Amino acid sequence: MRQPATDPETVFDRAEDTPSAGGQFIAWATGRSEAARILRFAAIGGLSTLIYAVLTLALSDRHGLGMPATIASIAGYGAGAVFSYCGHRFVTFMSGGAVGFEIPRFAIATAIGFLLSLALAAVLTDLAGVSSSVPVALSSILVPALNFVMLRKFVFVAASR
Repeated sequence: MRQPATDPETVFDRAEDTPSAGGQFIAWATGRSEAARILRFAAIGGLSTLIYAVLTLALSDRHGLGMPATIASIAGYGAGAVFSYCGHRFVTFMSGGAVGFEIPRFAIATAIGFLLSLALAAVLTDLAGVSSSVPVALSSILVPALNFVMLRKFVFVAASR
């Protein structure tokens, strides 16, 4: 008779006593590899964006509780940013750094990403007359890439590598 695995970190396929595909993926995704970190970064970023969008629409005058769109957007962005900081601190980068050190740096990194997207829109659409979809597409690629580097090298520097 086979004995069940005693290692709680490993998920086994009972038929073969080898790690199952799901167990292998979970072990990899929660590991310290850079590829796993990028996957977690994308997941946290996607959830942060979803929080922003849902809360903004729920609060706005056209779709929800009647707040002006700008106020709803600020509230949604703030909630998304709080989730983003916590998610990236604890899940993406697994940082044990001082919150008082990381939060101001996170705010700076977030502001730089915002200003980059604003600059792309101003220069490409307002000045050059390019379709607004171009700076949106560029921002959707450049801002997350820049944010990953800034969070990795500037914000969560105490994270174990």
